[in-house]
Parts: sequence; structure tokens; C-alpha cells
Amino acid sequence: MSFGFSSYPWRLASAFLGLLVTGILGNSTLQASSAPILIRGGSIFTMNSKQPWAQALVIRGNRIEMVGSEAEARIAAGSQAEEIDLKGGICLPGFIDGHNHLAMGAITKRGVSVAGLEGKAAILSKIRTWVAQQPKEGLLLGYGWMPDSFKSGSPRREWLDEITGDRPMLILSADAHDMWFNTAAMKACGLTDQTPDPEPGKQYYRRDDQGWPTGHAIEGAASLPMLVRLGAFGPEAARESQKLTLARAPAQGITSYFEAGVLIGETSDAAAPVYEQLIEDDRAGKLPVRIVGTVWTRSPDDDPKKIAARLKEWNRKYASEHLKISVCKMWSDGTLMSRGALLLDPFCDEPHVRGKMTFPPEKIEAVVDAVQQAGFDMHIHTDADGSVRTVLDVLEKVRQRRGGGFRHTIAHNSLVHPEDVARFAALGVIANVTPLWGTDYNGSYRTIYTKLLGAARMEERLFPYGDLVRSGAVVTYGADIPGVDVDEIPPLIQIEAAVTRKRPGYPKDLPLVARQRVSVEDALRAYTVHGAYQLRMEKEVGSLEKGKKADLVVLGRNIFEESPETIHTIPVVLTMMDGRLTHDARP
Repeated sequence: MSFGFSSYPWRLASAFLGLLVTGILGNSTLQASSAPILIRGGSIFTMNSKQPWAQALVIRGNRIEMVGSEAEARIAAGSQAEEIDLKGGICLPGFIDGHNHLAMGAITKRGVSVAGLEGKAAILSKIRTWVAQQPKEGLLLGYGWMPDSFKSGSPRREWLDEITGDRPMLILSADAHDMWFNTAAMKACGLTDQTPDPEPGKQYYRRDDQGWPTGHAIEGAASLPMLVRLGAFGPEAARESQKLTLARAPAQGITSYFEAGVLIGETSDAAAPVYEQLIEDDRAGKLPVRIVGTVWTRSPDDDPKKIAARLKEWNRKYASEHLKISVCKMWSDGTLMSRGALLLDPFCDEPHVRGKMTFPPEKIEAVVDAVQQAGFDMHIHTDADGSVRTVLDVLEKVRQRRGGGFRHTIAHNSLVHPEDVARFAALGVIANVTPLWGTDYNGSYRTIYTKLLGAARMEERLFPYGDLVRSGAVVTYGADIPGVDVDEIPPLIQIEAAVTRKRPGYPKDLPLVARQRVSVEDALRAYTVHGAYQLRMEKEVGSLEKGKKADLVVLGRNIFEESPETIHTIPVVLTMMDGRLTHDARP
């Protein structure tokens, strides 16, 4: 099965770069230098508020020995030091992605891409051409459509049947929250008019008047069983997909990331083989990034005590030098676009509909309470202003009862009411966001959200990344594949989107809610020291300071001197994790 890509301008170069990367799936073992390392010849931005800038730093083993002037550094390093010349570039702390699915997310980007296409005719034409070029047997896959891609808002299996015949086909939506399937796939999975919906009205199959699935599965409890049954998801597919994600991460400057859920089965337990393999990689010296993993829940029927117990078990069982499992991930709702998230006010195009959440408040509270009592943090998928308020209310209630000290994160925050923005800092709740979504993503977000929310609500609440920063909240960034495509993962792409509110490579775009733009420094903070704080690693990484681990990235040009619209073109020259070179593109 082939992996596909969308058509942003940077994609060809990035795809080629991925072929040059060794690491997790390569044969090389990553080792720290035995000699001291002196980094000099450019700017060093430390993210340390007491010493934000430096001329040089010295690394000994896997830790930073000193940060300061070049003269001081040369003395500290000694005559036998290995020297890294920045050549006028800039050295930064390694990027920390606060929400991603690098361990398996690329399995959602296989087959035919229909991203950016609009209308039934254009999408089916692309699928028809692609299917004609495939082998005559086996499962057919695709991805990239959105609910707004079709006038009806929902695709039908009969449309695919005319192209695929009796071959099963599954086409995931752009964010993988929805799935389009044909009749052959429906039959192979045993779906009929008598098949119950996993969670009626929340995670379910669209149906015709006779009760038969029409070919549109909404949310993971409906789609995952089909993907597993037909062999599209599993440990082997996840491992293969890592060539496009984990193996490329060092070339993108990533040194740590939060694995927001390994989704290869109907429950979190299915992720065990993936974590086992990653630990083997780490013990063999081949894991190029630090990973904080999760036990996840998508269903309100999951037992909170069992979730907490499993997290405690996996925290002990699946641990190595650079991998730990210490967070519970919850999907409290679905997506605003699919009306699977709760609005405070009705949709503009459906005045009597406000959407709904997957988890009721009392179920969210029970899970948060159990996980917090077990000593762990929550990371909660929340996509609309009503959902955000509900989750903040729950976290406030648990905090009042159990006390603070926890670093719970609300992820996505696509729509947040101004009154709730200030509550993040007050409650110590971290806000994780995906900057690329705060643009006219795929050339369609402005149109979609105008239809759903109206211009006034968009201006006030949509992707309020700047408001969250200015409120004093801890804001972190994460690319979140499958919510973005494979080549949209690089932090420099996301940073440019945060700074401009435009799609990278499209300088003529109108900024989407321009007042939500942030500074380069704010964006870097989200990808470094704040990311480290979210993952409880700030004592070891996130800034370049004496005694911290040597996790850093060298950029070929100074990001502070770059035109905002070209940040995504800055080359990543070198990446180091734990004092080991994980990426080296020096001549």
C-alpha cells in the first residue's frame, strides 16, 4: 500500500529529505561524542529567561556543561573539543511536539489522497483514476475528504461501489474522525441494518430510511473495528508508518514528543506491541526522540478505575531511558465540523443544533479523579467552546476537591469563549493547539467555519492561540497527524502558521483571525520550554542551560531575522538528542 501526500509547495523537498534520514528503522546506533563539543559561530537562543542569548555552549557527554561567551566556552571545552560551527545560523533547544501520533499516525495517510478536492465529481474522478492503477486484489485505501467536501455533507457507499465493485474500500477523512466505506467493506465487516451503533448520536453509522449504513462512519468507535477487521490497522502497519514520522523527526528538529494515542485497535491495550518495539529500539540505541506515551479512552463505558490501573501498570511495564507512559488521553468529544462537539450557541446553518460531546461531564470527572488519584495527568481532546467549558468546569471541580499540582492539558481548543480563555492560567490547565489549523487550511477552513459559526463568532473565538498566550496560559504546540498530513509535521511549518495565520507557502492568503497571531519567541516557547513543562521534563530539557540534557537543533538561518512567510524554508542543519547527533546535514 502506498503512502500519499497533499500538494503544499514544500512537500517534494521534505519527502526527499525523509529518504536521507536514518534512525528508528535504520541500522545506525546513536551515540554521544566521547570528546567535549563546542558549539559556536552564530546565535544561541537558550529559552532561559535569566540568560536568553549566548555566543557558545559546551557539551560533555549528554549534558550541557556551560553556556556563555565564546572565550569562556573555549576554555571550558579544552583543546581536544569537537567544534560545531553554526556558520551564522542559530542554535535552539530541541523542538518538543506536545500532541502527535508519530508511532502510527501515517497509517491514516495511505492510498489515494482526495485532500483539497471539492464536490462528488472531482473526488470520484480522482478515486477512479487511482483504483485503475492498483493491483486487482486487496483492500483499497484513501484519505483526505472533509464533511464539507460534499454538498450532502455525507458520502455514500454506492458512489464507491461503481468504481470498486466487490473490493473493500475505506477512505478516512482528513482528520481521521470520519470514514467513508463501500458496500464490499460493509459486508466484509458484517454491518447490517441490525448492527447497533457503538454510541448512538455520538459514534455511529449514518443510515438510510431502512436502517442500513449509508457508508459514513462517524468517530473511532464506529471506524476502528472496520479498519482492524479488514487489516488496515495493526502493529505491522504502525511500524511501517514510522518511516514517515519517527524516522523523519530528527530532520525536522524534533527531540521529544507526546504520543497522544496509539490507535491500532478497538482499545488502548492494542498499543502494547508498538510500545514494546519502541522500547527495543531505545535499548538498542536507535530511538531518536524522547517519547511520553498514553493509555487512552474513547468511550464513556470505560471503567475509570481500570483506566487508572492500566496507566499505573504500563508506567511500570513500558519504560526505558527515553520512553515513559504517564498520561491518560481522553477524547471528550469528536470534531466541531462533524457536529460531534458541543457549542455554547447553535450552528449558524442549523439553528436548533449545538452538537454534543462523547463523554458526559460526570464520566469525565470520574476518569480525571481516578487518574489524578493514581498520580498521573490527563490530556483531553476538546474541540468546541461548549466542550471546553464543560472540561474546564470538571477540572475546576476536581481541583477544588483534590488539590492542584497536576498538569492536565486540554488539546485542540478550536473554539473557546473569551470568558474561558482566562480560566486556563487560573486553573493551571495547559492549552495545546495545532497552529496550521488556525489558517485557511486546505484552502477551505475560512469557508467552512464561516458557514458553521458566522464571521462574528469566528473573530471572537476561533483558534484563539494569541488570546491564550496573552492570558498567561501555558500554551504548547503539536502537529497532530492525522489532523495534518505527513509533511505538515515539521515544527517550522507550524511556527510559521502561528506567526502569520497563513498557510506556509501561500503568502497571499488572508490571515485567519489575524489578531490571533503570535511572536516568533512565543511560538518557540510553545515548542520548547512549555512543551517540556507539559511533559514534566522541564528540569532536563526545553532550554539550553548548564546541567540540562543536550537536546538541541541548529537552523541554517536565524529565525528571528527571517521573513515570517519563509520560516518554513529555513533548513534544519543539525539535531542532537541526549548529546547524540540524530540528524546532520552539514556539508
